This record gives sequence, C-alpha cells and structure tokens, in this order.
Amino acid sequence: MSNNKKTNQPKKKNTNPLLIAAIAVGVVAIAIVLLVPEKKTILPDNAPNSTNASNSSDTSNTSADTSDLADSTVVSSENAIPAVFNEDGDVVIQTADISETATFYTMDVEGTTMGLFALKASDGTIRTAFDTCQICNGSPYAFFTQQGDKFQCQNCGNIYSAEMIEQERGGCNPVPIMADEKTQTDTEITIPLKLIKDNAERFANWKKF
Repeated sequence: MSNNKKTNQPKKKNTNPLLIAAIAVGVVAIAIVLLVPEKKTILPDNAPNSTNASNSSDTSNTSADTSDLADSTVVSSENAIPAVFNEDGDVVIQTADISETATFYTMDVEGTTMGLFALKASDGTIRTAFDTCQICNGSPYAFFTQQGDKFQCQNCGNIYSAEMIEQERGGCNPVPIMADEKTQTDTEITIPLKLIKDNAERFANWKKF
C-alpha cells in the first residue's frame, strides 16, 4: 500500500489587478461627485443678474413692439370704399366719418386705380395720405395696412407710426397729402383732382399682382 497521500488544499483564485484598479477609480469618482460641494458665485445684494436682466430686456422690447398690435383689427384697402367726387372731380371726405381707424378710399383716375386714406390723430387733426409708399411705389405691394396705431408697407415691411402720417416727405412711409395741398372745413376735406393726377404715376403697378 502506497504511503503517498494527496493533500486537499484550497485552490488560489486568480485576481485580476486591472479589475481592482477600475473598481477603485470608480469608487473615488463617485466619492468626489457626492462629497465636493457645488461652487456658487455670491453676488452683492445690489448686483444685477445678467442672465435675468438680458432676458427681461428682450421680453420688454418684444412687448413694446407688439403689445399695441395684439388685439387690434387690421384694416387696409381691402376694406376700401369708393371715393366721392364733387362736380370739379375733386375728392371730398366727410370729417364726421373719420376716426382713429383709417378709412381707405379707392378711385379710378383716367384708367389708373389709386388709393388714399384718412384718419384722426391723437391731437384731433385729420391726416390724409395716398396709399402707396414714397420709396416703394412702383411695386404692386407698395400699399399699407393699419393695425393699432401702426401702418406697415406691404412691400418692404417698414412700420410707420400713425402720428407721423402727413408729417414729412421722403422715406418709406405713405405719400402725404399736406395741409397746404387740400382744403378743409369743419365738415369736409377736399383733395384737388390735379394733386391726384400728379400722383397717378406712383400707382402704375399698384396691386397688379
């Protein structure tokens, strides 16, 4: 009988050093995230919050541009009525018919379709202008719409204050019919046929889409 006996010894497990290192790195990373406090910038009580200030400014500008248009009805030559002429061929507008919302008129002058409008300004005066842009006339889209107290050229998109109607020549705004170019009484405004004919060329392509 042999004296050689096998001894039962536990087998040694092979430990992967790379696995241990990866686990250690992961534990350290988690500890850093959990234990290191977030850095905060402390501002003085009177210091503006730049992000909020910027956002607030943008919002107020947008509000200023659109607040007076939000609930306003759009009017234009789509709502126009035929102009009334007197025996001399002049256009006659009844002042009682005019309000802060522009009244648009259309007319045919020797085969040219033309437009003009009248509105009451905040100072109570009645302003008149031809319904075409001083710069864009010649374009089919050189006519205006009114929304709130703003007029907008449909060709270039320029927005023009109602308070400036009939106040200046030049620029992208409605062609003014100045006070010295018309006759006004308490009840009527008369726009001479000659003035209308002198501006007919501006309407050569008006709304000819």
